[in-house]
Amino acid sequence: MKNLIRFCVFFLSSWQVSIAQTPQQLPENGNEYEVYRDNSISDEFNSAKLDAKKWGRRNTGGASIEDYVNDKSLVLMEKETVNNLTTKYVSIKATKEKGAPKTAGLVNKASGFYGFYTVRFRFRGFDTDDVKEKGSVWHPAVWCALQNNTDVVKRTATKDKDFWTEIDFMEWENGANGWSSDAPARLKDSKGVKRKVITKGKGAEKAIMTKGPFQTYDPVWQTIGLEYTPEYLKLWKWTNGEWVHMGNRVVRFVEEDETNPESKYTISTIGKNARKPAFWILGNIVARHVLAKVENGTNTHTINDMALDFDFFRYYRHKSTVNIDWMWENGVKNGGGKINKDFSEIQTIRN
Repeated sequence: MKNLIRFCVFFLSSWQVSIAQTPQQLPENGNEYEVYRDNSISDEFNSAKLDAKKWGRRNTGGASIEDYVNDKSLVLMEKETVNNLTTKYVSIKATKEKGAPKTAGLVNKASGFYGFYTVRFRFRGFDTDDVKEKGSVWHPAVWCALQNNTDVVKRTATKDKDFWTEIDFMEWENGANGWSSDAPARLKDSKGVKRKVITKGKGAEKAIMTKGPFQTYDPVWQTIGLEYTPEYLKLWKWTNGEWVHMGNRVVRFVEEDETNPESKYTISTIGKNARKPAFWILGNIVARHVLAKVENGTNTHTINDMALDFDFFRYYRHKSTVNIDWMWENGVKNGGGKINKDFSEIQTIRN
């Protein structure tokens, strides 16, 4: 009884404290998400070591990553104190000035599905003359993929590989204001060929949530949120204590055309068959189309410590997924067959 009273007193005394950067603060549809974080995927990155039970090192193969997947200097747990506020975070490094093009990435060991995802991050090293003049050889991003591609146990998030969507939640591409948030879908087309959607004369088409501008040259913390629901994808930015819709685009999931699936995949729509669980990746890789130029000396990389820092990565399940644990290809249930809940939500808002 005493413990219950203490809990009630704590709860009531905390009632007026703002719940920071959660889906409940969305101006619309926030009640579609659970109030707890799914801790099988979420991470505050506050520990002295990276949680090896939750994260694996990403390895996509090739010269840009494969040789460095076990390089411990590329993924570091760091902290800093500014105005008496200490922030602990994980920093994913790239290279030192005139160093080899080393790159790194992390991937969740459990896959995610419908829900609200938030990430607080910053770029470092982009505010240099060579980046502004030529663009960066680095390609930092938060995105999801059907396969985890770790260096240990390789898993696929679903047995159905004919349709799925790679959601590029946060992606910095070459060039000034190279901000991009899009969702290129994979599908089996009307000829039975697995591919991305192709639009005549335009190459690979992809659904776009927003195109810039973004804070790429200021090393400040930024927080963005993604709604991944059975009906749509929508991107938000945390600004002055509230969620603000980034741009004016909403990507809709629409009914498939079974005879001509590619007709349903456009800049604004994705066929419903492509809604799949996926593994989320925090990466800071070399853009492959410029790697050859780096290696033959036609594009230098004299960037000082290109780092991508993450203060947190959080996942709140959509209520439609509350009672399901989607299966991995090898039969292991997501999150060990249970939802790993974290209710420690009441905190001070950080802008």
